[in-house]
Amino acid sequence: MKSYAALPQGYCHTPAAAIDLVHNKKQFWIVNGLSVVLCVIMLILPALWGRSLRDIVGEGPLSALRLRLGVAIAGLLAYIALHELTHGAVMKACGASVRYGYKVAYAYAGSDAYFTRPAYVAIALAPVVVWGIVFAVLAACLPREWFPAVWLWQLVNISGAAGDFYCTCRILRAPRDTLVQDTGTAMTFYRKTNLPAPRGPAETALRAVLRGRPAGAPPPAGRRPARRGRGRGLCLNSSEEA
Repeated sequence: MKSYAALPQGYCHTPAAAIDLVHNKKQFWIVNGLSVVLCVIMLILPALWGRSLRDIVGEGPLSALRLRLGVAIAGLLAYIALHELTHGAVMKACGASVRYGYKVAYAYAGSDAYFTRPAYVAIALAPVVVWGIVFAVLAACLPREWFPAVWLWQLVNISGAAGDFYCTCRILRAPRDTLVQDTGTAMTFYRKTNLPAPRGPAETALRAVLRGRPAGAPPPAGRRPARRGRGRGLCLNSSEEA
């Protein structure tokens, strides 16, 4: 897993695709719709596993219920920060500098670096995997009355990762050499231009000798020179946001 401080040579500076969960309404509703579906599934699962309403609500003195409610709320606030810190930790592990912030309904970790496809998949999925395991262990080890609080954290962990799931699906559908820049709320994909590397004077002279004519000499009569700037070598990618 690695990142680049600048877009490497051979990559088109025109974005091949973009994800903007703040300004692109279609993407916004896709992600939030997925989040609602995941939330409903997480609410249904305890009943499918045989958990009763008493298990979900909890039981005991009112003071104990208030304590668990306070811990649950504090845990949610802490989780929002921990989720983004986990994104940022993986970004740093890839060699990138990270910044954190909050915009509209999202907290975010962002960077100006360009990440390879494997690196970005790891960045996107790290929080839901790491904290999913942590909450699963807590749910199994803590007393039964703490199950509602831990399951609430797990619910937010899974449903809140809808944007991460969406971005992961998009990057996995992109070519292997795609690079991703994630500024926090907008993700931009860059692809190679497929243009041949520029030839230096030595390579040009060697090619001319191998072809049997002096360097810089015009092509033989009746032979059209190679046309450049058209065909698949061009950077024709238009930014797609859907």
